[in-house]
Amino acid sequence: MSEEDENSYSKENNNSNSSKEINNQSENNNENIPDVNEIDIKNENDELTVQELREKIRRSGVLYMSRVPIGMKIIDIRRLLEDYGIQRCYFIPLKKKLKNVDGKRVQAYKEGWIEFEDKLYAKLAEYELNGKPIGGNRKCIYRDELWNLKYLHKFKWNDLVESMTLEKKIQEKKLKMEIAQSKRENDFIIKNYEKSKKYLNKKRELEKNDDDDNKDSNNDDNNIKENKNKNKNKDINKKEIYSKYKQKKLID
Repeated sequence: MSEEDENSYSKENNNSNSSKEINNQSENNNENIPDVNEIDIKNENDELTVQELREKIRRSGVLYMSRVPIGMKIIDIRRLLEDYGIQRCYFIPLKKKLKNVDGKRVQAYKEGWIEFEDKLYAKLAEYELNGKPIGGNRKCIYRDELWNLKYLHKFKWNDLVESMTLEKKIQEKKLKMEIAQSKRENDFIIKNYEKSKKYLNKKRELEKNDDDDNKDSNNDDNNIKENKNKNKNKDINKKEIYSKYKQKKLID
């Protein structure tokens, strides 16, 4: 090889080595720096999930069931309204169990709320079912009962949860107020009872002292009377003694 070829070969090797070092440094730096495109994609996905949730809430609709037939369960309602895209149910149970047509005691519900995935289906369910018999098999207890459904305009499931929490807080406040009032009444009664007890004790002491004074005065009176009677008896005895000896001569 000539000198020129050797110089050109050495220069190419040096350039290749320097380029490799630069690439290695750039790769190391890129490993430490996060990819901007990945961050943007994640943020977009998060925003989409929030948007999807908001869209679901906006599209959902709620039906109010003013009367629940005796013996009907939430499972039955889900089965009957399955075609309309039912999502959630909440029913207020009665405290006491009621007798159904067969005479059995069953858990009954006062009223309820039903959420649908789409408010259009909720409106359709109200239109098709409200005021009509529930139907079903002949063995079904509530087959002749009527649907009582009402679509709640601009009412969402979150509103129901908020109203229920507010009612619970109001009930708790009422209970606290009643408990505080009952405590005040009990304290007032106990204080008055203690005062009356002290007054009665003082009255009894005064009555005892008056009785003792009266007894003493009566004893004094009795003693005086006894002394008087004794003195009278003495005088009478003296007169009797003097009367025994008759006077014969006058005394000068």
